[in-house]
Amino acid sequence: MAKRILAALLFLFCAGIVFWFALVHTVHRGTLAVPYLVERNLEEARRRVHDLGLEMRVEDPGVFSTAVLPGAIAFQEPPPGFHVKSGSTVTVRVSLGGKTIDVPEVRESSLNTAQREIERAGLVPGLHARVKGEGAADRIIATGPPVGQQVAPVTRIDLLVNTAPHRQLWVMPSLVSQSLGPVEQFCRLNRLRLGRAREVNYPGVPSGLVLRQYPPAGSPVAPSEIITVWVSR
Repeated sequence: MAKRILAALLFLFCAGIVFWFALVHTVHRGTLAVPYLVERNLEEARRRVHDLGLEMRVEDPGVFSTAVLPGAIAFQEPPPGFHVKSGSTVTVRVSLGGKTIDVPEVRESSLNTAQREIERAGLVPGLHARVKGEGAADRIIATGPPVGQQVAPVTRIDLLVNTAPHRQLWVMPSLVSQSLGPVEQFCRLNRLRLGRAREVNYPGVPSGLVLRQYPPAGSPVAPSEIITVWVSR
């Protein structure tokens, strides 16, 4: 009994193989296998398909590829090994090389705006370092890689952002014991803001002399700060 079952299974196996070969032969009768065209130049590929009795059509636009040299075939349809009838058309697209993107101009933009522009360009906002006093507040002053450089898609773009505006500073001079008139002229010529003088009684001192000042002498002072003086009445 076991021998009969084994013989039956062997017969079915052999019959299946014969049927498969017959089917493949029938399906592929009068057909051609599409050759592998990727990485070939157009002239070589066209000659190859014509020799096999096929046609080739170059489809635009090309495709970006880092694996295939620009101008060579990077895509084909039908794929290699696919069986087609004689005279069928194989569509190909050539490589445009690796796609590059210019780092967008985001200098003088706010951090949020710069990050949105970078994402819109197909890049990735990276780290952002912060400095102070190098320009307007919350403004990008540099990128890495720099603006205008061509980079691959999804490249990370780091940002340098200025967090505090640049301030011009002076060293506060001593105004004590000087007359109010020359002090006012000095501040006006040097673009310093002198507030209203505060008069105080100080016996034995001529009127109009500076007795005290703020900020004190030697302190840093910006043009926007108001200088206060106390003068004798």
